[in-house]
Amino acid sequence: MTYCFTCRECGYRVESNVREPVPTCSRALHGSVVMQRDYRAENAAPQTFGLKREREAGGRRAMRDAILPTVEDFKSPEDPDGEKGLRAWADETKPKEGNKNPLWPDMKKKVFSVG
Repeated sequence: MTYCFTCRECGYRVESNVREPVPTCSRALHGSVVMQRDYRAENAAPQTFGLKREREAGGRRAMRDAILPTVEDFKSPEDPDGEKGLRAWADETKPKEGNKNPLWPDMKKKVFSVG
């Protein structure tokens, strides 16, 4: 990460790879002045491109349906509703390590009976 600082007095700019300690401007024009952080020069902004694309596509469900398989993809004479094929796909597919909120296709939940 590159941090940018600007002198309040003379406009002198400094780039640094550390945020602390804040550099001081010691130019001959004035005494030692603590510089302020220049967020605009760093191009610091929230990352909203992914959110915009998701909203334009119709939300998380629309993106999920565009990327992941559906029961329609697994329909066959042996599996008329496609649920068995989709369940097999889901059982053999694992999300990436560290993915805390993976998208899954819309399918019936597994039910485990006790006893």
